Amino acid sequence: MLWPTIVSFALVSLCLARVYQATNQESFSSCPSSFSQVGDKCLLVGGGWKNWFEGDRYCRTLNAGMLSIRNQTEFSSLINSYLPEFAAYELELWTSGNSLGDAQTNYFWQSTGKEATYLPWATGEPKKANGECLSLTANFSMETGEVVLDEHRLTVRNCSLWGTVICETQVTQFKTELCLNPNAFHEAQIPV
Repeated sequence: MLWPTIVSFALVSLCLARVYQATNQESFSSCPSSFSQVGDKCLLVGGGWKNWFEGDRYCRTLNAGMLSIRNQTEFSSLINSYLPEFAAYELELWTSGNSLGDAQTNYFWQSTGKEATYLPWATGEPKKANGECLSLTANFSMETGEVVLDEHRLTVRNCSLWGTVICETQVTQFKTELCLNPNAFHEAQIPV
């Protein structure tokens, strides 16, 4: 008679321990497949050579936008440290920056709709006569026998020229939830 009581107690204890473990797990963050987490953004370089408009469309098919740059810390610490690792030989990368439809020399980030207040220009830029779209461009040298890229900086380019695109999306926060049914329970990762 004691045996069924012990087994029942053990099963209930095991379930309660598992419930406690699942409910006490901290949340975590993740990027969509193929994207890399860089600070609080998820970045992806690729999609082949595209003009600025095709690049914007490509990023949108991934539920993302082209890269926007908020401040110097994000640019220097995160983006330019990411590019040598994930875009080692990419000289020009389209960003969402543009002055399309603006008669002045104001630039906006297409992905956020906000005016671009931090613009890390390359030497001699901006040259409005070159176009209306912003590209991250790196100078290179081959003095050592291999290609060495300088830090990427913004340049103004004609939107119809070809370049590689850099897409961004936000990091998704998840938390663990416990799903119970009559026969078992499951842990589910729920976006917050």
